[in-house]
Amino acid sequence: MKNYKFTVNGNKYEVEILDIDGSMATIEVNGTTYSVEIHHEVQKLKPIQPVTTQRSVKAAVPVSPVGEKGVTVKAPLPGVILQVLVRPGDEVKTGQTLCTLETMKMENAIKSETSGKVSRVNISQGQSVLQDEVLIELD
Repeated sequence: MKNYKFTVNGNKYEVEILDIDGSMATIEVNGTTYSVEIHHEVQKLKPIQPVTTQRSVKAAVPVSPVGEKGVTVKAPLPGVILQVLVRPGDEVKTGQTLCTLETMKMENAIKSETSGKVSRVNISQGQSVLQDEVLIELD
């Protein structure tokens, strides 16, 4: 359909929109296919406040509802997944670290805001993710 080129924090992304069905789109980013939700309203980003520590910074992770029971854990910033600590079927508790995300050369522990069962893991070690990309889904 359409091709775009983006540069985010010095990283170049080639994006091709493969299919659009309502508010869902199938896109290819640097050769990897993603299913994404289209939001028609563009929100302005708040400035990022510098963090002084270098390791295991707890990031404010956006969590949003999925249906009646589940929630999604989203990337707070663009970055690279360093480790994935859960698998589908795992039970997690509030505050448990789900994965580690490197952003701006800092490691961020992405923690669960709720208890539940991991229904889906949408990431793998070494994968680049964009801000607000769904990382993990919980029931």
